[in-house]
Amino acid sequence: MRQQDYFIGVMITPIQEPSQEFRTVVDLSVRKVEELLAQHIPHLRIDLFEFIGPHLTPSRGGYNPLEFLQLGVVEKIERKPNFLLVITDVEISPQLTTYSIALPSPLTNVGVISMKRLNPAFWGNSVDTDITAQRLTGLMLHTIGHLLNLKPHDNVNNVMYPFEELQSLEQMRELTDDQTQALQRALPIEARDKTARPPARLLVVQWLWANNGSIWRTVIRSNPFRLALEMTTMIAAAISLMIVIFFSPEMWDVGSTVELYQFGLFSLAALVIATLVVYRAYPLRTVTTRTRRVSESLVVTNTATLLTLFLTMLVLYTVFWLLIYLGILLFFPRILMETWPTVDPAVRTLDHFKISTFIAGMGTLVGSLGGRVDNQDVMRKILFVDS
Repeated sequence: MRQQDYFIGVMITPIQEPSQEFRTVVDLSVRKVEELLAQHIPHLRIDLFEFIGPHLTPSRGGYNPLEFLQLGVVEKIERKPNFLLVITDVEISPQLTTYSIALPSPLTNVGVISMKRLNPAFWGNSVDTDITAQRLTGLMLHTIGHLLNLKPHDNVNNVMYPFEELQSLEQMRELTDDQTQALQRALPIEARDKTARPPARLLVVQWLWANNGSIWRTVIRSNPFRLALEMTTMIAAAISLMIVIFFSPEMWDVGSTVELYQFGLFSLAALVIATLVVYRAYPLRTVTTRTRRVSESLVVTNTATLLTLFLTMLVLYTVFWLLIYLGILLFFPRILMETWPTVDPAVRTLDHFKISTFIAGMGTLVGSLGGRVDNQDVMRKILFVDS
């Protein structure tokens, strides 16, 4: 039986004035990467093409990597490579760190690479095309390794060495036998490129089952607990609202009379709505093929993103609930619990449980509306890994 062919696309996306040096460096690096990978992965080819993208607007000194990712995902669906590297000549995402030279997205099988700082001329030295090509070669190999979920390696010559200096990229060429075997195992699993005509419900279920490992890896890597802490504007908006409601007599009336299951349904609805509000910042939710076919990679990506966001909202809801419940136990005067409600005193543990459930739901819901400025950074942390 003939071994399956694998196709890596490399998309040149110049934003500044296109230069021959930029194209020459990429061409040299692509040929070297293909030569090195062919020693470990038979039937692998790399195709280089250029995409003159739309005029993007820089923000805080750099360009939003999510915009490059969206361009890459669209071209990946239409051109059908198994993996795609988007190489640009501008700075990407400097607001997350001092600067970023590569942002792999294993969930979408797209990596975004910036050549802005690879040339020694950027650092005040002489222009050196050969060194730039060597660095880009190492960076492309490293990014492909991330797309295939290879683990970091402590050998400075290994492609998965967690480099700190750009000079390290010039010697990162080696793959161990274990890494080669891991690549060969991962390729058939990660090379997602199937499409189907909608609604394709049975196929969608099959795709999700087949890719459940990738989905849960994304959830674990993104870490909903860490993401929750990143949503500082949402937390501030939620706490402000909850303090006002907490000291409202009407709230204690509601808590002493409404059934617990009604509060539970409200909280579940609040979690779902809050998740969808944050999800609106997701750049790939409206991507589709020209013929409106359903893409396996997007189904997997959308599912993993929604699941991660829902768990993040659940973490925030739980924290809000605990804060309110502890506030009732430790700070709220008992005499007010007895006199504020007009029907029955709200002094029972069940009353406190219901009040905490409702206020936490309200905080999660309203906080998601007020915290949308956090959403772009949250999406980056779900879709990209640090290279």
